[in-house]
Amino acid sequence: MKRSLIVLPILLLAIALTAMTGADSSRTAGIPKLEGKPVVSAAATSDSSKASVPSVHQVLAYYFHGIRRCSNCIKIESYTKEAIDSAYGAALKDSSLVWRVVNTDEEANNHFLNDYQLYTKSVILVDMHDGKQVRWKNLEKVWEHLGDKEAFKKYIRDEVALFMKVD
Repeated sequence: MKRSLIVLPILLLAIALTAMTGADSSRTAGIPKLEGKPVVSAAATSDSSKASVPSVHQVLAYYFHGIRRCSNCIKIESYTKEAIDSAYGAALKDSSLVWRVVNTDEEANNHFLNDYQLYTKSVILVDMHDGKQVRWKNLEKVWEHLGDKEAFKKYIRDEVALFMKVD
């Protein structure tokens, strides 16, 4: 008797969560997923009508790496994060800019290798409008600027600024 009193509420909770998850997935349709989590700003999840909601613009800044990481690979991640954090704190906070570090050796993430034609550790910027990818860019010059931290960070800041502009 006691066991059924415990099992019943758990079963009802599981059913309710399943129903909520199914209903919620329609809101994030067409939005890229990263490790099973949709990347979306708060404005994109609004229930108000589309006619009154301005276009949602979001920039995704990715650092892609594999399991094996040399000191230069770690430096690229560190310098990129420093540049983005120092120049775009407000954009990070309101999710108009999203920073993600992704291990492409994990099965769920290896599609990025084809999606962005990756052949080495890379910083990729993705321009999203209303949950749809409009353009992307591999910041290949990170390798050229690796020996000069300030030039590296300026390169990152300048490239992100170009993607943050709304046309």
